[in-house]
Amino acid sequence: MKNPNWLKCILCGDSKEIIQRIPNNSIDFILTDPPYNIGKYSTGNIPLPGRTPMNNDVAEWDHVDFNPEDWADEFIRILKPTGNLFIFTSYNQLGRWYNCLDKKFDTTNFMIWHKTNPAPKIFKAGFLNSCEMIFTCWNKKHTWNFISQKEMHNFLESPICMHPERLSNPKHPAQKPVKILQKLIRIASNENDIVFDPFMGVGSVGVAAISLNRKFIGVEINKTYFDAASDRINKELYKNIYSLFPANLTEGTITREPDLANYNSNMQNQPLNIFSTLPEWAEELTKETQFQIYKSPKTPEKKNKVVKIKKALKPLLKWPGGKERELKFIIPEAPEFNNYYEPFVGGGSVFTAFNANHFFINDKSEELINLYSYVSSHNADFFGWAEAIDTSWQKMLDFSRNETKLETLYILFRENKIDETELYAKLTEHLLDERLHFNECLNAHFVWSREELFALLQSTLKRKLTRMKKIELERTMMPKKDIMDNIETAYMGTLYTYFRSLYNNKQIHIENIPLHTALFLYLRNFAYSGMFRYNSDGDFNVPYGGISYNGKTLANALKYYRSETLQNHFKKTTIENLDFEDFFRLHQPQNDDFVFLDPPYDSEFSTYAQNDFGKTDQMRLANYLINECRAKWMLVIKATPFILSLYENHGLTMKTFDKTYQVSFMNRNDKDVKHLIITNY
Repeated sequence: MKNPNWLKCILCGDSKEIIQRIPNNSIDFILTDPPYNIGKYSTGNIPLPGRTPMNNDVAEWDHVDFNPEDWADEFIRILKPTGNLFIFTSYNQLGRWYNCLDKKFDTTNFMIWHKTNPAPKIFKAGFLNSCEMIFTCWNKKHTWNFISQKEMHNFLESPICMHPERLSNPKHPAQKPVKILQKLIRIASNENDIVFDPFMGVGSVGVAAISLNRKFIGVEINKTYFDAASDRINKELYKNIYSLFPANLTEGTITREPDLANYNSNMQNQPLNIFSTLPEWAEELTKETQFQIYKSPKTPEKKNKVVKIKKALKPLLKWPGGKERELKFIIPEAPEFNNYYEPFVGGGSVFTAFNANHFFINDKSEELINLYSYVSSHNADFFGWAEAIDTSWQKMLDFSRNETKLETLYILFRENKIDETELYAKLTEHLLDERLHFNECLNAHFVWSREELFALLQSTLKRKLTRMKKIELERTMMPKKDIMDNIETAYMGTLYTYFRSLYNNKQIHIENIPLHTALFLYLRNFAYSGMFRYNSDGDFNVPYGGISYNGKTLANALKYYRSETLQNHFKKTTIENLDFEDFFRLHQPQNDDFVFLDPPYDSEFSTYAQNDFGKTDQMRLANYLINECRAKWMLVIKATPFILSLYENHGLTMKTFDKTYQVSFMNRNDKDVKHLIITNY
């Protein structure tokens, strides 16, 4: 560490990328307030006659899907064994945080923050929104400053953040009171500990941490909020500089009370600015270079090496066994190289992470390689079909969100004013009346199967409305929003099933490969958890992802495929659709090249996209790597007795890491398995 007296590191950027560059076991306390993902449950601001609408405290980020599963592993990795993790959250996310963190910590619990002055309930049709939850995690021997029995209830009470503390420009809907944060920081950390907030907002956690003599690292992606946070934290730092380091203040360094109004310009010239010097690894976070520095934790005697990482690229699509989350294990172990080879490219998370003189990629999946080839060549037919699918999807979404007549029909059925027979008759009559508008949802490119789509919608809505009533009888009455969400999902699930039938159409597969590839892309994004499974007839049969998928779109993926950064990556890429041995015979890696391999695992579930990869194939692969490959290679694979028998006793380097699958589909995935990183260097 260059200077042990550093105090703050505040960064404007994507914390998902930045957190990957924080070393293992380096953070004492994670205190954060991530998005609650409640936008889809909100009715928006409350209109008041003759007055400004009441702010319902739902920001833009709460309309974007936020997945706790994407963050849990990184939080665990960077937290010290003595550290604590506190997460402000809401009712709809609490269970997800519990599911992905409870097994990883000795103790998980929750606290309640009660807001004594919540927004009033204008229409008096429910409870006031006066509580927020804080999910807490720690291991044995964690840092803990017990105050007193009276003070250590898991119940905090205070007003919401008000003027003058609450900022008016910019106004942050979720700004937390510093007083509440200070209490949490006092309990869960010690002086000079590092407090980390990856969703810094306007910097309240940073202000609280600095005021209590803690070091602070914060990340905020919104530039306006970041600037406000920087201003608040620097003021707090400057205000407390006397009490923080009195022994370091030599006579004459400061001759007057600091001018806080002009501190931004003055701070750069003050000798005391040294106290914001960062630890060496934190300084690396702020470097805007093409390369990122990594040090292998198991080989501290080696110098830091430069690994060629391509910035601003991401995988092309979801793929079973994709390695995006395992890059933190893979990247530190990679060697320096000229050309890059990947015979099982899958979704491309590793291929897009590196830079090289030239890339050679391959996969046995024909439709996957068709996608790569069409993106690389900017194929107009493929993009046209993909946009037509997306347009139909958006039109169907708009149509389904205006289906108020079906809501009325369902309420009559729920209240037993009509029976099932009458429900089906009125439903059919309504759909026939709306047939013209419904048909307009389907892009003109798909006119050949409108009758099939109509019949499918009819049967789906019948099942959905009947099941809704059954659920209500077993549990409780649904609010209007849930009724509309279910009707919307019936429409969207119908269109999904229709597109799935087109994908399974053998004629389309043979005669219109660009359309088939566009449907493949669509299903990869909208199938349940991105899974791919085929029945005995060879038809893809994974169901629709459900209500949370309704608002999804292909637009962002297509924009990314057209982006200059990805297109430049493909300009130096050779794409093949071969068996891996044929691929290596055609393109032979040399001594200064690098081969990354992520083959299907040795398990029952080793068939992806109808391409088997069994034990004979694993033996062929091991023989090639051990006896023929001249390049440096890295193999990531599940640690089974069979795999170990193939690679042990050959002088190879083997390391293990844990991987947690996020989806257990048909009980085919072990939940906690050991994985190997095997290298010949």
